[in-house]
This record gives sequence, structure tokens and C-alpha cells, in this order.
Amino acid sequence: MVPMMDNRSDNLLVQHYAATLDWWRDAGVDYTFEDEAVSWLSEPEGQKPAPPPQPALDETMKEALPEPSIVSDNLPKDLESFRSWWLAPESPLPVGSGPRIAPRGKAGASMMFVVTMPEAQDCETLFSGPQGRLLVNIARALGQTPDDIYLASALPGHMTLPDWDALGADGLGQAISRHVELAAPQRVILFGSRLPTLMGHERSAAPEQFSDIAGIPALCTFAPDRLLNHAPQRARLWHRLLEWTSQ
Repeated sequence: MVPMMDNRSDNLLVQHYAATLDWWRDAGVDYTFEDEAVSWLSEPEGQKPAPPPQPALDETMKEALPEPSIVSDNLPKDLESFRSWWLAPESPLPVGSGPRIAPRGKAGASMMFVVTMPEAQDCETLFSGPQGRLLVNIARALGQTPDDIYLASALPGHMTLPDWDALGADGLGQAISRHVELAAPQRVILFGSRLPTLMGHERSAAPEQFSDIAGIPALCTFAPDRLLNHAPQRARLWHRLLEWTSQ
């Protein structure tokens, strides 16, 4: 009898590789680029001289860059004030057609979930639909109850096709970092591949390289709507969570 081969580890590797490619596509990285064409068959050349330094932006160009609306020095210094600022119509936070939704949970939670934005159908309660049910199931799989989790969003209201690059330039990452700092959870999970870039993380970097926010252990994965529709990404998240929580 010919012995059966166990391909489960190979299949798992393929799933993880596919999920990583999906991560980069979702983060806006579709290709790799080089300044010059590379011949893979040619002999290696000697070391090339370093390129000349690029000229710095002149003062007129610096002055033309708009100042961000959200500045760390102007953000609230305690959680209660931050939550009030979060809901205030006069705050510089961007909103879409939906209402502003307050975060849920208490400071010092064992886990904080930060999702890109409220669900489209949310009116008064954050994550009241299928994405919220997924988050609850993830919490329970980690041995947590919904009351153990601090739920927050990067945007106060639902938006259609937000411009994450513009939001990052406007200082949204400062608000997310301050929110995490004030909520002071033991761990934080970001659900959204564009969220780390708001805080200066390299867009083309693997998600595993994003490891903390304000000194708090952090993990980043896809937004819940992507996880709901992609089983390989959910499987990869589960393996990462097991490794992360065992540390």
C-alpha cells in the first residue's frame, strides 16, 4: 500500500501566503517597483556609488502643506472628555452620512478592538450588526465576554470609501493613539489593514511588524467585513491570535 501524504501543513502555508498577499492589496500595495530594470541572469556587479542626497523641501513648499486638523497637544487628556469630544459635532473628526457612535466598554479592559468605522446600520450602538457578532465570537474564542472588551472605531461615523491617506495627513492616527492610551487596555487589536499606516507604519510592511500602540501590545488584521467573506484570512487570524496571546 502506498502511504498517504499529509498535505495539511502545505495547504496551511498556501493559505497564509494568500492571506498575506490579500493584506498588501487591501493596504494599497499591488506591485513592487524598482528605479531600474533588473537582469536576473547577469553576473553581479560591483558596489555602486551611493546616490546623491535628495534636496530638502524648500520653505515655500513646507508652508504650502496644510496643517492637520487633529493635533496631539489639543486632544483631551482623560477618557470621559475624549468620548464627549468624539461625539461633538464641532470636533474635527470626519463623519459621513451616518450618526456619530460612542465607543463601548470600560477603561482597563483586557482587550480593546479598534475597527475602521461603525457598521452602516448602526444608529445608537456600535457594531450592532453582523460585524459586531463576529467581534463577539472572536472575543469568546479568546476566553473573553463582550463586557471584557472595549469596542472603538477609528472613525466616529460610517463613511463610504474614506480617503485613508488624507485622513492620516489630517492627524486621525493621533486620535486613535490617544484613544488607546486613555482606554489603557491590556492588549489591542486593530481591524483594518489601513489603520497602522495612520500611525506612521510602513504600508508595505507585513502586519506582524505592527506590535504596539502607546506601549500597549497590538495586533492588526483585516476589517470585519473582509474577515466575514474570506475564510483563509479568518484562519490566519486565529493562528496569529493563538501565538500572540501565548506570549
